[in-house]
Amino acid sequence: MAGGRHLIVRSASCVVLCAGLLTAQTAPRSVALVGATLVDGTGAPAVRDASVVMREGRIVCAGPRSACAVPAGADTVSVAGKWIIPGLIDTHVHFSQTGWVDGRPDALDLREAYPYDEVEAELHARPDRFFRSYLCSGVTSVFDVGGYPWTLDLQERTERSTAAPRVLAAASLLSTVDFWLNLPDQRQFIYMADEATVRRAVRAHKAWGAVAIKVWYIMPPQPPDTARMSALVHAAGDEARRVGLPLIVHATGLWEAKDALRAGASVLVHSVWSAPVDSEFIALALRQQAVYVPTLMVPDGYRQVAVRHFERERQPLECVDPATRAKALATDTVAPGKRPTAAVAEERSARVARNFAQGLANLKRVHDAGVPVALGTDAGNPLTLHGASVFMELEAMQQAGLTPRDVLVAATRDAARALGLRGTGTVTAGAMADLVVLDADPLADIKNVRRIALVVRRGEIHRRSELEYR
Repeated sequence: MAGGRHLIVRSASCVVLCAGLLTAQTAPRSVALVGATLVDGTGAPAVRDASVVMREGRIVCAGPRSACAVPAGADTVSVAGKWIIPGLIDTHVHFSQTGWVDGRPDALDLREAYPYDEVEAELHARPDRFFRSYLCSGVTSVFDVGGYPWTLDLQERTERSTAAPRVLAAASLLSTVDFWLNLPDQRQFIYMADEATVRRAVRAHKAWGAVAIKVWYIMPPQPPDTARMSALVHAAGDEARRVGLPLIVHATGLWEAKDALRAGASVLVHSVWSAPVDSEFIALALRQQAVYVPTLMVPDGYRQVAVRHFERERQPLECVDPATRAKALATDTVAPGKRPTAAVAEERSARVARNFAQGLANLKRVHDAGVPVALGTDAGNPLTLHGASVFMELEAMQQAGLTPRDVLVAATRDAARALGLRGTGTVTAGAMADLVVLDADPLADIKNVRRIALVVRRGEIHRRSELEYR
């Protein structure tokens, strides 16, 4: 739905009728949402009976209706009885992955049925299916933190779009292990073979237009040469500083996470799962002013694949494109000859449960210590579905002990900080007009973020029902 000159809204059912519809690339001239309770993403108290006035893709005024007058001639949308929050920001996604195992054959190898080069060609050709999934889920900005070089093209494509989330991209990952999941003519994993390779890769990313350098800090199964790997990660950080790009690091081990912070990481894109975070880690994170992205739920997707049981109720499938939905629903019956034994499946489930518990505890300690936390799902990994996975991640953050208000700040203002985006992530004057209208109070329970009525991207209003896949 687009804003037009004449809008009629019945707030009880949020039925919106529009005349003079605008195209998906044109922002409404002036629209005011009036009567809702505003939760602006800054952590400030909620504002009852608020107005949010938008013009040319920006918020002109947001606050109490008495202090935020609706301009003459503006289209007025009554949203009485509802709640307004900023558009959600997912700081960890992968457009080079499908959300199922065909995009990650290292999880379950089905390449005979789903040739990897064909899967990747389809992802390159049609990323728009995921654009719609994100908006349907209330997500208005995302950070692709590692993938094939074509993901960089999504930045310009979506920057001014009102029909897609804003995409920022880091492109190919620098990896401490020589990972095999690449294509013959392009790489999403660049092996950090030596310092010269690392520095050349960082400079190339700057020339390509990447917004960050991503390092996959993985300890190999064999006894690692930690001194050598550490030197290479520090070289990446040093070269990133030289060219003016932030360093973001996948480091789920406590030792690696500390080393990444010493190397200059501004974002840790995963939880520490190996051990409790300690005072040294907290001090390093605070000194570096780093953002901590917990990605609590992504390992459970791999567990569901291993035990062949897709827990479909966790993610709203109406926001998932039909092809991806069908694959996810086939998880329970796919590749029966490759099912693990009961003992192996039980051990896998127990390990994921232990890591999840550690991730919850570490998130609470990090947050309580004052380290900024940001929402990130790692969407694209098996059964961590683009867009739809955001809700189970928000709910896991609340389970860790964060209040709903804390979770919303992590999913909006502090997520924008992780992306380096100014003027995004809050519903305040001057900010981008990216916001979500809810049918229930998110401060009572973060689960109420699932109750989406409207999604606004750069001032363009979309009904949730129109974004859903039928």
